[in-house]
Amino acid sequence: MATNYIGTGTLLANTTVTAFYGVVLSSNRGVGLSSATDCDGFAQIDAASGDYVTVAFLTNFGTQKGVVTAAPVTVGDTLYLGASGLVSTTGTITIGKSLTTTSSNGAVIEFIPKNL
Repeated sequence: MATNYIGTGTLLANTTVTAFYGVVLSSNRGVGLSSATDCDGFAQIDAASGDYVTVAFLTNFGTQKGVVTAAPVTVGDTLYLGASGLVSTTGTITIGKSLTTTSSNGAVIEFIPKNL
């Protein structure tokens, strides 16, 4: 039986996942932290390895929240995939455009996602 996720889905956390970190699907229908080259969505809650986590997929309508590395970030900045589930102001794979200004690494920011 196929599953159709519209916006969000609840999946097995293959590793400890923190809310608003990027995640990538794995072959067991679980998720791990995304890399600088691959991201399927963003965790909406904290989850320990083996627990279930709600994921807002990048195909979701509306904005997303992510945790930033490489601050400062200004409204309108282009954001990129960063390592270990983070978003960054530098990189090669565009993830979206910032709706938040912050000067703190590790801050949760809101952004308009770019469908990858």
